[in-house]
This record gives sequence, structure tokens and C-alpha cells, in this order.
Amino acid sequence: MDDSKVFDIDAELALKARGGDRKAFSALVEKYQNPIYGYALHFFRQPDVAEDIAQETFLRAYRFLGSYDASRKFATWLYSIARNLCIDYHRDRARRDSVPIDLVPEVELTSQDFGRDPLSSLQTKEDREKILDAIKRLPEKYKTPLILCYIEEMPYQEIGDILGISLNNTKIRIFRAKKMLLEYMGIAEPTDE
Repeated sequence: MDDSKVFDIDAELALKARGGDRKAFSALVEKYQNPIYGYALHFFRQPDVAEDIAQETFLRAYRFLGSYDASRKFATWLYSIARNLCIDYHRDRARRDSVPIDLVPEVELTSQDFGRDPLSSLQTKEDREKILDAIKRLPEKYKTPLILCYIEEMPYQEIGDILGISLNNTKIRIFRAKKMLLEYMGIAEPTDE
């Protein structure tokens, strides 16, 4: 890969960081720490877990900067790392004993946290909790694209890049996720999918 084909400032910063420029990497951390933390928080709804995943995401990003392809978006590469960490954590947690729900810290979310989600018009805390509980029940295959689309407000193509699937499959997964979400919430009738 010819490093002269840098497409965005993030890629340029990543290449500088790969060359040992700590300030360049610090700039990337500063830019992406809140979005990565937010992604993990919406995935698990546990601030301490989200913080751990965000930290590990940046540790791994720094460790593997040599494998970053600057012709691709840095954000896509970084979210892929965070996604894989979320999946790994979810699998590890499933193997351990479950934590009682009353020990999970409450996270107060506002309607802004739901981004462009058409369901964001639900105003009460009870409605928001119902949505978040339904999102949590979604299989990871559908949860991740839904969170990336409606909460992180990413375009379909970028979501597909993160997930390693086609644009069409991305759209299908998001459609199915919304359908399942409505079923879990009791708004739509269950289907045989």
C-alpha cells in the first residue's frame, strides 16, 4: 500500500501515529473516545463495561496500527475493533454466571441518544426503557447494525464495511432488526422468520 494515497485527515493521523507521533494518536483518541464509548454503552448499557471496551479498542488500535490500510476510513477500522471486542465480551459474559439485573447501573438517556430512530418520539422513560430492553434482546447480528444506524447515525455503506457485508445485506439486517424490535415491544405481530 502506497502511503501517499491518504484519503482523510484521520488516515493521515493514523500514519503519523504509526511512525511514532504520539500527538497524532492522541488526536484520534480525543476525536473517537466518546463515539466508541457511546457505541459500547448502547450495546451493553453498562458504563464500566463500555469504558473498558473503549480503552481496549484504543489499545488494540495502537498495537495494530501497522495493519491499518490508509485507503480505508479510519473510523470504519476503529469501529470494527470495537465491534469485535463487544462480541468477545458478550460471549465471555454468556459463559459466566449472569449478573442480577438490579446490580446493573442505570443509565439515564435522553431522546437525543436515539439519533434518527423513528421510535425516538417516544417520550417517557418507560418507553425509552422498553426500547432499550428490546434492543438488548436482539441477536448481535441485528443489534449492531441497528445501533450503528440509529444511534451512531452511520450511513449504510459504512455499517456494511464495519460488518464486512454488502450494502444490500446491511439494509436487510436493519429492516429485520426494526421489525424484530417492534415485535419485542408488542407493537407488531410476530412473524415466522
